[in-house]
Amino acid sequence: MILRNTISQSVKFGLHFIGIWPGTPFPNLHKIGWIISLFVFQIYQYGYIIAHSKYDSLMIIVDNLSIAVPFSLTSIKLIITWANYGVLSEILSTMEEDCQKYAVIDINKLISKTGQLSFYLTSVVMSSYLVSTALYVTGTIGFQGNNASMPRELLLKMDLPFETSESPNYELVVTTQFLYHLSAAFAFGLFTALLLMLVLHVGCLTDIICRNLIDVPYKNEDQIKFFICRHQEIIAFTERIEKLFTYISLSQLVSNTISTCCLGFVIAIAINMDDGFSLLVKCVVFYSVICTEEFIYCFAGEYLSIKSELIGNTAYEFLWYDLRANESRLLISLMLRSQKGYTFTFGKFSRLSLESFTAIMKVSASYISVLLAMY
Repeated sequence: MILRNTISQSVKFGLHFIGIWPGTPFPNLHKIGWIISLFVFQIYQYGYIIAHSKYDSLMIIVDNLSIAVPFSLTSIKLIITWANYGVLSEILSTMEEDCQKYAVIDINKLISKTGQLSFYLTSVVMSSYLVSTALYVTGTIGFQGNNASMPRELLLKMDLPFETSESPNYELVVTTQFLYHLSAAFAFGLFTALLLMLVLHVGCLTDIICRNLIDVPYKNEDQIKFFICRHQEIIAFTERIEKLFTYISLSQLVSNTISTCCLGFVIAIAINMDDGFSLLVKCVVFYSVICTEEFIYCFAGEYLSIKSELIGNTAYEFLWYDLRANESRLLISLMLRSQKGYTFTFGKFSRLSLESFTAIMKVSASYISVLLAMY
């Protein structure tokens, strides 16, 4: 099957699921449903943590916090996206227009190849969150099974205003929590897949114009202007990505640091427990998915910087010394702009890169050491 654009069908389905794909029927009903469910569940989750903070052990508090924080991040992602719905719609429409426009000069079929790669990668990313949810639930149930003396507990710790330990209330609440957990995890991973799809699109357009220019033996002023115009369009597209994701990435940075710290602490304790296998099943994949998400955000910033450098290198390989003076001068501003790179920051504070990822992991490891010292 030949794909005609770089929009992943997995991401498209996910955006329909949360009601923000342009043209989705009854988008306000989707918003109301998400707001009510997230608001109610978050109140009871954090209410439980606050109420039991004086009585439960540090491990139980940290374990509950590790799952409550990602749900909060899902709420933040949805609110930011709803606030920037116009930007998202413009990004998606621009992607379709770009694919039609660049198909004429796409000699190497990069649009089709990028579309297939985008579909596979985004599907894997979104599926990994669903797998981590299934294992989290399995580990929670397994841990309760290893402690038969303990009363039946919910998947997500909450103090509800009615009795939940007896049937059928227990089964109804656990089923509701599982569906909520699964839906929130899918929405949580959707934004990572969306970002990955967008940066792959930018890379595809950059490769097309660079390869097209290199493959043309004769270069004139019109070709140089065409290259500059396409570069300006890509810059405008990355600025929209920055506007949509800069505060999402900032909240992601804070949330993931807390989550990896809490999960790392629980894993370290579970390794030394006789019945810790269920906790490991519950947390290891979840921890891996969170770390992978951090890596994808930082990789996106690094990838955009590399593609911007490719623009500058291609401009230098123009054999500008064979061009007329007025033609070669056009390349100066292009090479200078490419050195700045495509913009992708967290909260407009600092540029995301693989160096940022190593710094985040070091901070998380330091916090884990502090918690282990307190335990």
